[in-house]
Amino acid sequence: MTLVFDTSALSALLSNDDTVVRALSRQDYDRLVIPLATDAEMRFGFINGTRAEENLANDDQLRQQFNLEIVSPDQDTATIYADLATWARQHGVALSNNDVWIAATCLQLGGKLLALDQDFKRLPQIRVAKLP
Repeated sequence: MTLVFDTSALSALLSNDDTVVRALSRQDYDRLVIPLATDAEMRFGFINGTRAEENLANDDQLRQQFNLEIVSPDQDTATIYADLATWARQHGVALSNNDVWIAATCLQLGGKLLALDQDFKRLPQIRVAKLP
């Protein structure tokens, strides 16, 4: 099974959040994915924070430790994005563009999304991973 990280979950992992680390240590997932939109949000936060170099180094170490894979969108992702964004607009669900890209990547990969906020629970198309 593929686990896809949104920014809140990846940030928690970077902070050594026990709940997220325990979820990954259970080995329920054979592929751990960071959508490019998640990566961009994290890097934006690092660059605009007070510990940019430290956070970038920790991020690289974390990616190696957990074998995290960055996935870039392609034409199929764009098609899924358009369908999701249209569905969200028609149903009054407000999401950031990055959240829609993250959700589209998750759908394309057939994975579960790990998110610590409630934003994605409003998309019935997305399977949200439950933390222990």
